[in-house]
Amino acid sequence: MANPDDQPTQAGSNGRAYLVAALVLFFVAVLSLISLRPLMPLDETRYLAVAWEMWTGGSKFVPHLNGELYSHKPPMLFWLINLVWSVTGPSGFAARMVGPAFGLIALLLTAVLARLLWPNDAARPGRAALVLASTGVFLFYGSSTMFDVMLAVGVLVALIGVVLLHRDMGWKAVAVLASGLAFGVLAKGPVALLHVLPVALSMPLWAAPDARPPLRAWYGRIGLAVLIAFGLVMLWLGPALVLGGPEYRYDVLWRQSAGRMVESFAHVEPFWFYLALVPVYLWPWGWSRAGLAAFSPRRLWSNEGERFVAVWLVSVLLAFSAVSGKLPHYLVPEMPAAALLLACALPKQAVARLWRLMWLLPALAVLALGVAIWTGAFQPNGLAPIALPTINLAATVLILLALVGVVWWRRSGAFGVALVAPATLLMLHLTLSDTLFAQYSTERVGQWLGENEAQGIARFDPRNYHGEFNFTGRLQGPLPALADQGAVQDWALAHPGGALVSVEELAIEGLILVAEEPLRGRNLRLYRVVPR
Repeated sequence: MANPDDQPTQAGSNGRAYLVAALVLFFVAVLSLISLRPLMPLDETRYLAVAWEMWTGGSKFVPHLNGELYSHKPPMLFWLINLVWSVTGPSGFAARMVGPAFGLIALLLTAVLARLLWPNDAARPGRAALVLASTGVFLFYGSSTMFDVMLAVGVLVALIGVVLLHRDMGWKAVAVLASGLAFGVLAKGPVALLHVLPVALSMPLWAAPDARPPLRAWYGRIGLAVLIAFGLVMLWLGPALVLGGPEYRYDVLWRQSAGRMVESFAHVEPFWFYLALVPVYLWPWGWSRAGLAAFSPRRLWSNEGERFVAVWLVSVLLAFSAVSGKLPHYLVPEMPAAALLLACALPKQAVARLWRLMWLLPALAVLALGVAIWTGAFQPNGLAPIALPTINLAATVLILLALVGVVWWRRSGAFGVALVAPATLLMLHLTLSDTLFAQYSTERVGQWLGENEAQGIARFDPRNYHGEFNFTGRLQGPLPALADQGAVQDWALAHPGGALVSVEELAIEGLILVAEEPLRGRNLRLYRVVPR
């Protein structure tokens, strides 16, 4: 019989193994995904364009995009990309590793939060990290250059501060909470408060009756943490509001913060939008009997740690459902909450084959998509004809066969489930990789513009420009817009040898068409001005 004293040691060893597996799996998976797709317009190319403009001499306090004020996001991501570039130079790959780096940090912080919430469960921190690292939604956005995983780090730090504050009401906990809030606001704006304050203010709901601090002291320290966070944010916001001028002040203080909450001007969706996405957020770990049981009311209210996470998850879900503007990645900071709950549902014995088949359904759908593209049976509207190389299709088949073998093996356990989402996303990227590089990459047009910038460059496009070519072309200045064909003609006369990008076919004397490039369903025409 095993010695009972050895059980905590064994659990701790298993927890460390889970944590190491989570970090390695996430790192290898995101490197693979990044290598199989270009910088994606419009978001990734836009954010690198803003960072590039800051790098080439733009304001460090007030971000700019194509020479104009960019008030949509705070500067933290752009600062960090510039910090990385100060070591590596302006490398696209280096910039794209900033997001995954925060994914790794989020895994570690999730483990820390699990250890604080369940100090007697030595394996739960590692299990929670493994669940998070291999959840499809977190893995996909963790491989992207966006703000939400970085925001998740700020949210996790702040919630660690809330748990520490509940333990001893000390000033160290106030500092941790304040720093997490400040980082979150600098990462994505005041929306960070909506991810943290509901659970902090709801302490009487989740704290054990005999462990509740005096309410006056509790709310006083929460208020103090918010004030400290505000002071830290003002170190950037104060100078930015002065340097940015009236338009920037209006956008930052109202349109991009409170305005989004009161009446969204983009991405309007119905109240039930996020509820409909719950199965997607929980794939694959929530797609089992044990995974569903992790969200049962009895389990969610069984102990203080479960109540804390349940209040966090439900309160944010309701709050964001009430806001009209919705996108799937807005709830990425709550993926650690789902992982903390699902960590108790890791398979300890064979899972019924029906559930295992459900885990594989997305992979089977990806294979069906690949076969349809390869045979020519599927061609999406609005895109140039797409193709799938036979070698890519063969690779997806081999990955699926290996995944079926692992998942169907009754003794594969948690590590088998952990491979489902990474393998499926890898199959999807192999299926679409050639199409993405051919029809979504801005490299070719950007480089052509960069090579011709000295002679003059411009664009003729009635749609909004999001800086798609500024970084990939390493442009040293804005790409100016021409309002109509008369303006195009005047520009051509003033820029012999210049280069023009147009979405329309132009019949203007002095312009010759040198190439056509597909981009996001549009056909871009590249013109050169013939010197007279």
